[in-house]
Amino acid sequence: MRGGFTLLEVLVSLVILEISVLGVLGTLVLASETQRRAEVIEHAAARAEGVLDSLRGGATPGTGSDAFHGGVVRWVIDDQGVVNLEASAAAVTLLRVRTQMDLR
Repeated sequence: MRGGFTLLEVLVSLVILEISVLGVLGTLVLASETQRRAEVIEHAAARAEGVLDSLRGGATPGTGSDAFHGGVVRWVIDDQGVVNLEASAAAVTLLRVRTQMDLR
């Protein structure tokens, strides 16, 4: 009697290996998408911070918008100096900020 693996054992091992590899690839795709989304949120937060810093010098009532890599930041300043700022990308709201500013 010879030692070794039968063809069936080899095929079952290959199927198990393939399922494992597909699981790892799925995880890598998910990680890549998550990293891309995190980068867009980081750009949105940085642009929102820049907009709010520029408005702190004395805001005037009105609206505005500013594009960033992958989306846009929009803001509204009312007559009492309340600023509503929203950053979005691909029709998805990434962040919202509501704060009070001194008016000019």
